[in-house]
Amino acid sequence: MLDVLMTEDEAASALLAFVFSGALGSPKGRGVGYALMETTPTTFSWSAALADIDGPPVPIDRYLVRIDRRSKAISPPELIKLTETELAEVILLATGQHLASSSRFTDGALSISYLAKVQENADVAYVVQLRHHGNVASMDALMMLISKTVDTRILPVPRVYPIPGERSRQKATGMGRQITQLIQGTVASAVYPSLPHDEKLVFVGKMACAFQACWSIQLPEPRLIGELIVGADPDDGGKDEPGTTPRLGDSTYFSIGPDRHYNLGGPFSSVREYLQAHIKSTLIALEKQQGIEEYKEQYLERIRDFVHNRMDVYKIPSIVEDTPVVAIHSDMGPHNVIISDHTPINIHAIIDWEFVASAPFLSQYRIIEMLFRKPAPNGFGPEYEGAAELRQAFWDAIPKWKKLWSESESTQVFLEWFKFGLFLKPEWRPKDLEEDQAQEYWRENIRVVEGLLQKYV
Repeated sequence: MLDVLMTEDEAASALLAFVFSGALGSPKGRGVGYALMETTPTTFSWSAALADIDGPPVPIDRYLVRIDRRSKAISPPELIKLTETELAEVILLATGQHLASSSRFTDGALSISYLAKVQENADVAYVVQLRHHGNVASMDALMMLISKTVDTRILPVPRVYPIPGERSRQKATGMGRQITQLIQGTVASAVYPSLPHDEKLVFVGKMACAFQACWSIQLPEPRLIGELIVGADPDDGGKDEPGTTPRLGDSTYFSIGPDRHYNLGGPFSSVREYLQAHIKSTLIALEKQQGIEEYKEQYLERIRDFVHNRMDVYKIPSIVEDTPVVAIHSDMGPHNVIISDHTPINIHAIIDWEFVASAPFLSQYRIIEMLFRKPAPNGFGPEYEGAAELRQAFWDAIPKWKKLWSESESTQVFLEWFKFGLFLKPEWRPKDLEEDQAQEYWRENIRVVEGLLQKYV
């Protein structure tokens, strides 16, 4: 009799039950953050943590939890960390300096961070991060390429200190280590919503130029759609892979792999294939989403019928192939921008380059919209007062792309289908909302979904 292996969804449910049972501490008033680190034929390995739902960002303990796919047994949690000895070793390897002190630092969504100071220079500090998602060698190579080729006033990135042999080590252990110089400042998302309108106008113009700088990075032809992988030398995995193109005097290599950010698969050779995968992936997420039964009763069958039975009939128009495919930092929102403590319109650094892709430029629609909308639990809040002027300031700063955004038929058609995939699954709606708030919560989802279904069904 064949073994019935646990699926990823079943393992995720088992993990949540395990964490909420108190295995990582009291879950009262706290939320669970988790991410799949590795899948093998016999095991799922997860990163899991409990974090306070309210309150400022603080370092949190993340644990490695393994689940046996045959027996469904859950291993005892192992704290994911770097010891003082390990920190001293990587600092010496990467910088040639000696560790003086270290402490936990504010973590990213997919990283565990330490602040390290060295004996040789009390004025210099480093951030050492354990990353299970980002390809650290690729991240380092891309950030160094940007530092060498892009005006740092337009697209500033932290200085990186590659650790020798880290690509091979990450492949073997599943965890990569990245060292960057500490950038002093404040995360823009903490300040931007309260900035005066005139300062917002300046800031969005600078952000537009940062987006344009990414979009202008020369990619290999033909331009496939997927994860952008960068190698600083042949050992980093670029030169010998198919579809790679050498850059910078044969010292930097690009390749395109399957999309890992949204697990779309690929790489895709056409924009239509990418849009179809985007929509089908979100439908799967809609089918799994809990706590939105009212929405599902009204829309799930209609959406499912359209995607499975009609989308191939009403084919995505071929004009979408004219949409530029470019290099993107897929998560370049205010939460990944460090600004000056004293002059908040000054950008000091764009951080967290785990999610880098070769993709249609307006696949960043939702990230760009963060600049024009207030933060909200459903990720798509009401527009700021003066949002139209903010949008105009953003696109006016990059005239070439403004023309594509506002005048190109390919862009408008692309956005119609992309937004359908983006909004067909709503976020969970709290049950204690006032009636007007409840009606407003899914307004954008309903508007976009109804618009496309009424047009094509």
